[in-house]
Amino acid sequence: MVNEVDNRPRCCHQARRTLKFSLDTTTHLTPGRVVGGSPPSILKLSRRGETTINKIIAGGDVEYSALVRRMLNLNQLHPRPEPSTADPADNVTVVTPVFGQRLHEHPAEDGLHIIVVDDGSTPPVHDATIRLDRNCGPATARNVALTSVTTEFVAFVDADIDVGLDITWLTALLSHFDDPEVVAVAPRVRSRPQRGIIGYHEHHNGALDLGPRPAVVRPGTRVSYVPAAALICRAEAVRAIGGFDEDLRTGEDVDLVWRLHDAGWTIRYDPSIEVQHEPRASFGEWWNQRVGYGYSSAALAERHGDEQLSPLITSPWSLAVIVAMAATKRPSVGVTVGLGIIGAASQQLRQRAPDLTDSEARKIVLRGTQATATALGRAIRRVWWPLLILLCPISRGARRLLAASAIFAVTPMVVVDDIAHGVGIWSCVIKHRRFGPVIPVLRRSRPQPASPTP
Repeated sequence: MVNEVDNRPRCCHQARRTLKFSLDTTTHLTPGRVVGGSPPSILKLSRRGETTINKIIAGGDVEYSALVRRMLNLNQLHPRPEPSTADPADNVTVVTPVFGQRLHEHPAEDGLHIIVVDDGSTPPVHDATIRLDRNCGPATARNVALTSVTTEFVAFVDADIDVGLDITWLTALLSHFDDPEVVAVAPRVRSRPQRGIIGYHEHHNGALDLGPRPAVVRPGTRVSYVPAAALICRAEAVRAIGGFDEDLRTGEDVDLVWRLHDAGWTIRYDPSIEVQHEPRASFGEWWNQRVGYGYSSAALAERHGDEQLSPLITSPWSLAVIVAMAATKRPSVGVTVGLGIIGAASQQLRQRAPDLTDSEARKIVLRGTQATATALGRAIRRVWWPLLILLCPISRGARRLLAASAIFAVTPMVVVDDIAHGVGIWSCVIKHRRFGPVIPVLRRSRPQPASPTP
């Protein structure tokens, strides 16, 4: 747990002891229990805990108790921080690596510290603070700049990110550091609306857009990483883990976030603050970008384990429901078998959490099955479609799964996006012979009942 780590760098930023919070949209309350979050979990509540929850619902300020920490870490609860009193000009240095054209000038009002690193561009970037003799990649460029940062916080902002005309986005994100456990915060990165198929797809399905719901960022959860395209961090904490991995050309931000998490820190995603990303101008550039994202999978698996990069992590129960519905010749039989499996899974869940009612257990299993269906569709479109195509002539189930994954993609560009990502994944796993990113992981069904909380 984060509060068990004692060797982390300390901060000067003054933390508030109380804060307002809001429940996640998945969280619901029953007498003596909190159910929901990511991963889905059940917390038993004492009377004191119920009082705390009621105070949160009423909009009151609440201390960072063990219960609050537990709910935050399980994505059952999210902070609603007040505007920070810290001045970004005194506390933040903005670091922007540039290779080639710099699309956006970031505001330098009120003496804000800005370091622009020219990563070997030809011609050179005219206003660069630091110039590298050759192109070394964004990880190296950011690390070089980090050695010159003297402020408590560093904001990594890519050259194709538009943060607006002022620094209010920084002021808003700084408020999260009132929690002394928070080491990094990312805003929502949305692609700038543009005409054309790519522009429309990027605006609605941008690779850097992690959605409208806030989250604590942890591997294996709904928001498992945040990009360094726009990311504010405690500078000393980033230095303490060695900065970005300079051997990674892509995925270096995912690696950084996971190492910060492993060091015991908390990373938050706050979609109430938005910045805009400039999408790729041509289909070729866009395709190569997506392939590059997928290509980082094997290197990340080597550093963090195969399970973190698996295309599908689910319980055998959820997978069995979907396979039963897809494999049977008659849809009515498939539905009947699927409902039977859901009932059996619900009963097993009640054995592990006797306080659950039949209705609550079924709802939890159904939500898990829905999540598995969504993840399975993406896994098929990204990595398993070649195998299913080979099975289509002999397997009705393979045909159904392949068709369903394409239909639920909603638009053809989502299919193309996933295929491009998959090309990168297969390229790297074949080259490095690290097959974790294409192998599913089956594990004990969730939610795991948590022990009673104070």
